[in-house]
Amino acid sequence: MGPYEQTHAIEESFILDSKVLFEKISVTTYGVTSDAENRPIVYLTDGQKMIENGALQSIKELTVQGKIPKAYYVFVSTIDPETKEDKRNSYFFCNDDYVRFFEEELVPHVEGSFAKVRTSKQRSLIGISFGGLNAAYFSAKTTLFQNYALLSPITYPCKNVLSAIAFAENKDLTIFISTGKNDAESYVGPLQKRYGSKNHTIRSLTTEGGHDFENWNGQWEIILNYFDDENN
Repeated sequence: MGPYEQTHAIEESFILDSKVLFEKISVTTYGVTSDAENRPIVYLTDGQKMIENGALQSIKELTVQGKIPKAYYVFVSTIDPETKEDKRNSYFFCNDDYVRFFEEELVPHVEGSFAKVRTSKQRSLIGISFGGLNAAYFSAKTTLFQNYALLSPITYPCKNVLSAIAFAENKDLTIFISTGKNDAESYVGPLQKRYGSKNHTIRSLTTEGGHDFENWNGQWEIILNYFDDENN
């Protein structure tokens, strides 16, 4: 048993009945609740698929091994818990209501019992594929997060995302952007240029992997240590 498990890190799930989205949203958290206010908080979209494809297990193992900083993780599903319909396209294509859901419902619900108020510097948002598009849109539309990871971002469904970033007032963001080979290269370049023009801190990664969870799960150590290094 590793040191983080010895402090009773637990996995919990709940369903949030969103008045903003008129949907039920499944959420899974992992971490030490009593210690959460002292740790970074990492929100991950496509949460159920992330968990089913090994992301949470990878994060648990890396945490116990001491290879990544201790943090509190929030996996936000796009799968309707009753109908099993995947709502990711509706949520991720530059949806202002999805931004409002995070601002008005999800983050207050998750963090409402914490003793200390969190700052944007202590929060990260991670998205894969269309979830990377969503993360890019959030980076322009909300002050909730300072740290963003866009893994193989596919941005064509929302052509307004680059202009949204260009006109955003957010400053000093920490951005991680990655792509595999024959993956999201054509979308990563314009995002890098736009974030660079805003003088945000950017780290880019090109892997030998593809547009799949094997590739993305191999990046957690790099992403989470990058955020930690930039914020300490």
